[in-house]
Amino acid sequence: MKKRKFLVFLSILLSVFCIGGFVGCPSGNADYDPLLSWNEGGTKQGIVNFVEDVTNPSSDNYVPPSDRIATFDNDGTLWTEKPEYIQESFIKYRLTNALPALQKLPSLTEKDVMVKDLILEYIQPEPLTPEEYKQKARDFLDNSLHPYLGVPYIELTYQPMVELVNYLQSNDFKVYICSGGGLDFIRSFAEDAYGIPPENVIGSTVQTEYIAQGDGSYLLVRKPELVQPINDGLGKPVGIERYIGKKPIMAVGNSSGDLPMLDYTDDNQGPALMMLLHHDDPRECPYAADEPDIDCPYDKKSESNFNVFDVANERGWTVISMKDDFVTVYGDITQSITPSITPSITPLDNVSGSEQASGDENQFGYRRRA
Repeated sequence: MKKRKFLVFLSILLSVFCIGGFVGCPSGNADYDPLLSWNEGGTKQGIVNFVEDVTNPSSDNYVPPSDRIATFDNDGTLWTEKPEYIQESFIKYRLTNALPALQKLPSLTEKDVMVKDLILEYIQPEPLTPEEYKQKARDFLDNSLHPYLGVPYIELTYQPMVELVNYLQSNDFKVYICSGGGLDFIRSFAEDAYGIPPENVIGSTVQTEYIAQGDGSYLLVRKPELVQPINDGLGKPVGIERYIGKKPIMAVGNSSGDLPMLDYTDDNQGPALMMLLHHDDPRECPYAADEPDIDCPYDKKSESNFNVFDVANERGWTVISMKDDFVTVYGDITQSITPSITPSITPLDNVSGSEQASGDENQFGYRRRA
């Protein structure tokens, strides 16, 4: 984890120095590539063009730093969600000695994960403080291994997406996580894993209460009651307004639960970039070839069974292809692990990381001011 934290810090530092024109860049500003883990192509160029456009004071699309807001989903967008949500694994771990039968309940959505998390609040001998919960989560992430890849869960971030977060931050974007997962769970690791501070995390959460102790002091504790709405699907724009108070100019997700966030961003009157990550690469789950019950590579579909990438194509949003756009998925953490066979996948028609948009968008899929 120290290595990952150092790489996040180094990426931000180099971006600031190179973009600022300071002496010491390895090959000069023109040669520095803050998105080194992205293949050259329409997707990468579209991201760079968008960032350069909105940060150029001479551009009609210039956006002041105070309005440069980007929101990212977490599960399946910034780190792996296979073979199950990592928070689900954490909850099962905590339930082992409490209510073993609950471990076998299937989890279909992030809302289900939060309901299971709520059960844990009921069975605690004493209510946990947010700090105690975050420490339990962090201990699990640092010390428990992914069942197939054999590395700590916290290491399984998508390196190209971490680079994108750092690249935006170096260009004075305020980057937020907007996830259906647990607020305190994500806050336990987001800064070390992605460089996103805890105050920039929006997630589903439980109620808290500041209660008196026997010695006259007070303590903030978690309560077994969910804050509504759950921060997924239609709840994401609500969370963004509640915690940020401004619309993003960039939104990145990977599932139907992210479509309202992208739609909300697309409603921005200025320039906007909406992106969906397509899990079309067997490098993400090299173990799935021998595990037929694990759906990976995979296409995200909504409960009504429409494909989110059809929506992206219709709206002119950018589709990021893991297979085509990522040089690596996890970086050097799992480079030695390769699939035993190449899973058979059916590519979607007209879905490509470099696909050109039409209508009011330019060729890289973001809208300019009229």
